[in-house]
Amino acid sequence: MIRLGEPLSAFPFFNSRDADEARLKVARIFCPHELRPVSSRTPFASRHNVVKLGETALNYLTYGTEVDIVPGCLDSFYLVQIPLHGTARIRCGKHDVHSSPATASILNPDEPTHMRWQQDNRQLMLWIPRASLESRLEEHLGEAPSAPLSFDVALSQREGMTRSWCRMVLDLADNIDQCGADWLRYRPTVAGLEDCLIRGLLQLHRHNYSDRINQPQQSALPRHVQRAIDFIYAHVEDAITVGEVARAACVSVRSLEEGFRKHCDTTPLVFLRNVRLDRVRKALDGSAPGSDKVAVLAHRFGFAHLGRFSAYYKARFGETPSQTASRPLRN
Repeated sequence: MIRLGEPLSAFPFFNSRDADEARLKVARIFCPHELRPVSSRTPFASRHNVVKLGETALNYLTYGTEVDIVPGCLDSFYLVQIPLHGTARIRCGKHDVHSSPATASILNPDEPTHMRWQQDNRQLMLWIPRASLESRLEEHLGEAPSAPLSFDVALSQREGMTRSWCRMVLDLADNIDQCGADWLRYRPTVAGLEDCLIRGLLQLHRHNYSDRINQPQQSALPRHVQRAIDFIYAHVEDAITVGEVARAACVSVRSLEEGFRKHCDTTPLVFLRNVRLDRVRKALDGSAPGSDKVAVLAHRFGFAHLGRFSAYYKARFGETPSQTASRPLRN
């Protein structure tokens, strides 16, 4: 267990009984902020210990007395705050959290923050660069995120999936206290531990991309099926046969058809037909109202029989080609 007296005691950054000095020192680690003691009844006594890991940094901070802390927006980093003793009120954006040894918090960099730490509130804090979380998120999504990553501010320390994650941070501090800093020289070990913490936070705690990164992923298509699909898209306007698709995929027609049945729930020719129908619909959506493009597009994409083409089109899209073509242009 974490020793509540003073975690990370071998890594002191400063001790101070002066609020202005503490504010300037803490700002060197985090960011400029306002720091105001609320009452003079309890002496101000700040202590800050910090261990720089690799990408991240582990901090222990207390002010001794009740203080207001107003950092505004953090901008370049996320900050996980795990109370070891005492309580705090955390307002970050629209979130308002009563933080305690039962409930940790995470501050989002784009949301203005105001905090009131109560007397003798002691926090273990994990500083995580914004770029570190965003790069892992992009790896999970397979593309750059379209909006800033925003976590739910409250993290439970006593139930749910975040309980084990908070325990990992506490155990890390405990291991540093018990074993010293020698093992921190082994960069692959430290990097692996940090990656586990960062990815674990993305996967175990709720945020605005949780539904996307936690949804079941389809297994990758077999190589020959993917080759066939790529060939179909590249030759959608050409007069290709199933034999040509099979040759491009480097398999027999039978193996190709079995692959499409098993992994795409269709046949290669129906897949080709649907891709062609999609292309026709896209072209009709962009045509001027009333223009007579249906027959031209049907023939361009390999549909010789217009009646059959219309039936396929309506079955796929729920409307006839002429109905699509007659709609006003989309903005």
